[in-house]
Amino acid sequence: MSDLISVIVPVYKVEPYLDACVASIVNQTYRNLEIILVDDGSPDRCPVMCDAWAAKDARIKVIHKENGGQGEARNFGILAATGQYIGFVDSDDLIAPQMYEALLAELIAKDADLIQCGMLKFYEFPLRAFPDTCAAACRMLTGEEAVKVLLTESDSITSTCPNVLLRAAIAKQTLFDLGMVNEDVMWIYRALHASRRVVLTDAQYYAYYQRAGSTMNSTYSSRNFDAIKAIRMRADAVKNDYPALAAYGERSYAGLCMYHYQWLCRLPDSEEYRAFRKRLHEKFLQADLQAVYSVTGFKYKVWYTLFRCCPALTCRLRNFLKIGL
Repeated sequence: MSDLISVIVPVYKVEPYLDACVASIVNQTYRNLEIILVDDGSPDRCPVMCDAWAAKDARIKVIHKENGGQGEARNFGILAATGQYIGFVDSDDLIAPQMYEALLAELIAKDADLIQCGMLKFYEFPLRAFPDTCAAACRMLTGEEAVKVLLTESDSITSTCPNVLLRAAIAKQTLFDLGMVNEDVMWIYRALHASRRVVLTDAQYYAYYQRAGSTMNSTYSSRNFDAIKAIRMRADAVKNDYPALAAYGERSYAGLCMYHYQWLCRLPDSEEYRAFRKRLHEKFLQADLQAVYSVTGFKYKVWYTLFRCCPALTCRLRNFLKIGL
């Protein structure tokens, strides 16, 4: 029998999108799937919809639990999974019909532990069609090489888990941190660190639905600092695990602090936002800027130096020039 893939779907308040999402998994060309729908205490009709899907397809299992967040829901799914491989799908997204067949074939052919495909953003639900994948490029890396790509080529490896397929043995030792919005950041780092070989394909098999009003330009709250915390945690882990890559971890942390400050400069001024900006600048100054400069080109050395001295003026100038938006 072919290898079993466990697909974990955390479900919370996605009633308008859930059926289409589950249908895209059920209709995969690769049939040997264990589909685990984790109802994370959803207050709408999602629990009933999950049970209805389980009644229609024997491959579907449903876990009902109290609300604990997406990371906890994924952990429940990981611990319940019985497949040799594990994948994740967010319950308002869609996957191409051939996604798991193609990813597993590459994983086995390359004797790799983890594969990540490209992601396609779409803004009107449902997606009309996936792009042609005939010309998709594919490359194989060691775990350390993959970590370097993660730190230096954000368009090649994303800090996300839904576009990943990996060996269950690694997934079960790589659970998600709880209580954080950006739990994917450390999860993907740990998964890459635990992998001997990693395959990247730019084939866009995964479609990420960008809901109206959910962009990073509309508002800001203290929860957004979870992203800064996650990248700081990753930089510290890289410093310990891969000292030669430590400067790249510091650079990604410093860059994110400046990006978030720039984002705040596009929003209406308020006492709360001024406090957030001050906090972000303080966090930027906690970076090892000497290490950052050692792996940064001249142009960004100038930007970082300006931001260090005059953060508000620097970010308003970057916004005016449409840099980093």
